[in-house]
Amino acid sequence: MDALIKLIGGNIRKIRKAQGLTQEKLGKKAGFDYRYVGFIEQARVNPTIKTLERVAAALNFSLLDLFPKNSELETGKKNTPSKAAEREIIMAHIMKDLNKADEKTLGSINRIIKIAVGKKK
Repeated sequence: MDALIKLIGGNIRKIRKAQGLTQEKLGKKAGFDYRYVGFIEQARVNPTIKTLERVAAALNFSLLDLFPKNSELETGKKNTPSKAAEREIIMAHIMKDLNKADEKTLGSINRIIKIAVGKKK
C-alpha cells in the first residue's frame, strides 16, 4: 500500500509541476493547506478518496488519472513514466497554456488541431 501511495503522490507532483502550479496554488484550488499537498506528494499521509477527488478536480484531471498505470505497478518503475503518463504531462502543459488564450485564439488553435490530426469540419 505504501508503494501505491508513493506512486499517487508522484503523479500528483508531476501533473502539478506540468501545470506550473506551486503546492500553495494547488492547495488553494483544492481547499487544503499547501503543507498537506506536500504531505500527499511525499506519501507522508494516506489521503482519502474524497481528498484525492478534490486534488484531481483542482488539477482538471479525473481521480483515475492520479493512480499509476498497471505497468508502473507491475514493474515498480516509478521514475520511468509510461507513455500514458508522458501524454498526461504533455496535455497538462497544453491545458496550462490554453487557459491563458482568448476565444479568438482558441478558435484558431482548434482549427490547427483539426488539420493536424486529420479531422475536417
